[in-house]
Amino acid sequence: MENTQPNPSRIYFIAMGAFWLVFGLIATFFPALMNMYQTEAGINAITPYSNHVWLHEGFDILSVSVLLFALSRQAANKTMIRAAAIVPLLVTIAIATSLLTTDYWNKLFLFPGFCCLAFSVWGFKLAGKATTN
Repeated sequence: MENTQPNPSRIYFIAMGAFWLVFGLIATFFPALMNMYQTEAGINAITPYSNHVWLHEGFDILSVSVLLFALSRQAANKTMIRAAAIVPLLVTIAIATSLLTTDYWNKLFLFPGFCCLAFSVWGFKLAGKATTN
């Protein structure tokens, strides 16, 4: 008999991959949309170079999405899930640092930060329930 229960790690990888896909596409092709997370000081600091950085960041984010979608097709183990959970934890730290140490980001930037923190917590909980290393 086939197991019809949804695979929690597969759902996790796909959900996080989709989340990052949206941000990766925006950063790559519509970086001006990221201005909604910036203060006036951040918007005034935009240069052709910063737009170039957004392009690179967009492709970096898209590469994470590709990896997450590939992981969703594999049998996951604790190590894989923990490694995936570290990714949004690092982004959470970066967002918190940016909000606390610069005047470029507005409070709306907390939304992706909280989402990343939730993905990290979710991943560490899944890893704790996984049966294989």
